Amino acid sequence: MLKSENERADRSSPRHVVARLTTIIAGSILLCSPHPALAFVGPSTSTVPSLSSSKADGRQRCRHPRRRPRQQSSSLCQQRPNSSAMERGEMILASDSDRLLNAAFSSLSDGDKYETVLAGLCAKVIDGGPGGNAKEGLVDPMRLMEEMNSGGISAGPRGVIGLIDATALTSDARIMANVLSLAIKNGAIARYGSLQGSINPIPQTNSAGPAFSFGNANDQEQRLESLPAVPDDDRAAEVYQALLFSGVLASCIFVNVFSGLFGLEDLTVWTNLFLGVAITTVVVDNFFDVIVMGGSAVAKMNEDKFPDKAKNMNVPKKEDMPLGLGTGSITGAVMRGLNRLLSENTERDCECEAAAVFAAYSLGLPCFAFQPNALEGAALVIESMGEYSGDNDDEFNLKGRMDTLASDVGVLKVMIWLMAPVAMELRKYPQLMSSEPREAMGFLERLVNKSKTAEQFARSALEGALPEDDEQMDVYLRWALAEADALLRNNDKTVFNLSEALAGGAATVGDCVAVLEDW
Repeated sequence: MLKSENERADRSSPRHVVARLTTIIAGSILLCSPHPALAFVGPSTSTVPSLSSSKADGRQRCRHPRRRPRQQSSSLCQQRPNSSAMERGEMILASDSDRLLNAAFSSLSDGDKYETVLAGLCAKVIDGGPGGNAKEGLVDPMRLMEEMNSGGISAGPRGVIGLIDATALTSDARIMANVLSLAIKNGAIARYGSLQGSINPIPQTNSAGPAFSFGNANDQEQRLESLPAVPDDDRAAEVYQALLFSGVLASCIFVNVFSGLFGLEDLTVWTNLFLGVAITTVVVDNFFDVIVMGGSAVAKMNEDKFPDKAKNMNVPKKEDMPLGLGTGSITGAVMRGLNRLLSENTERDCECEAAAVFAAYSLGLPCFAFQPNALEGAALVIESMGEYSGDNDDEFNLKGRMDTLASDVGVLKVMIWLMAPVAMELRKYPQLMSSEPREAMGFLERLVNKSKTAEQFARSALEGALPEDDEQMDVYLRWALAEADALLRNNDKTVFNLSEALAGGAATVGDCVAVLEDW
């Protein structure tokens, strides 16, 4: 006990206090020293000053507390933007973070490493937006995909989704076909083009009659005769009539309301007459069955109140009405046009878009237009016929090769893609609003015109795949509509899931592929 008190007394003596203070000050100077060799010197090295150096005068020792705010500790020195100590501190921190990143990356499997890099490269392309830079940015991801295929490393959904989204920015069918081919070789996707064998080829007819080259001729002939006609859709005329009718009604209402201000009281008689006739005609022409059913129900409820002559009267049939009144032939176009102008159904649009995407993917068409059109379909067929020859390896690796669609089966696949939204909408709605049935006919007409100016090889291929006359063109259209309807009905659940994903409003092409592949 006495010994420990003596030791504490010795440690509290001025000599020990000065020695400890000198050691602390020397350590601070070493930590903040600008000399690189001193920055990493430890307290056990020979550069630590001896205790004899602490025997300086009192004034020198009193200056150290005033120097400390200026020199401070090593961590504070690193916060100075212009100090060399900060630069060394940043290098030390960067080195630590690199070691941490390398350690974390090395702990991943080879598949996770490739997928992380692939997703990062594709994200960089997507951030750049559409345009020529997207094609240049796809070189590295596609080469990485080829390296994964050669090494037997499977790509995960995250990397494939990013690669497809990045490829969609190029709007190039050949590049998309090459990317999907790489994904198939990798084993990442399995349902692209998986339903090509389920479609029935178009029956070939000639002047002597039908010549069916597949299946039972009688069955195919019966099916062809039972197919409904492609619905007519003159939406431009319908919208025009609706606008004209609305304009006339608005003018009549304006005259009735402001006739006193402009001295048009004499016209109100005619405007009221026109309004009454127009509204009555529209109601009777479009709601004739409802009026007849309601009137019959009221008549039965009050049968005892009617005179005998009224009881024996028969309800008129719409076929017997003058000018076809009650059938919708007079004002049906106006009502359809008003319906187009006033109605907006997002769910309906998403169902049609889902049908188009599903048809293209399942039939092996490298296009993901949510609203297919004749121009894109014709360009897809024409582009599939040519062989690309690039000047550099990168461009050739990007576009690769594409199976030709200049055949009766290839043309049918494109027509099914164009008719898929029509088939989907006809299943649920009486009027076509979101789809366009004339796109398939426009597609055939474009190819017929192209075949007249194409080279000999392309002309021969197109002429053998296209209909010979208007009658055969009608067969092509009805057959494509029937095949599209059968394709969608047999895969109704997948199409429904895809439409639900599109209804969210944030689904990309890669997200659609994820739904189709059931990831």
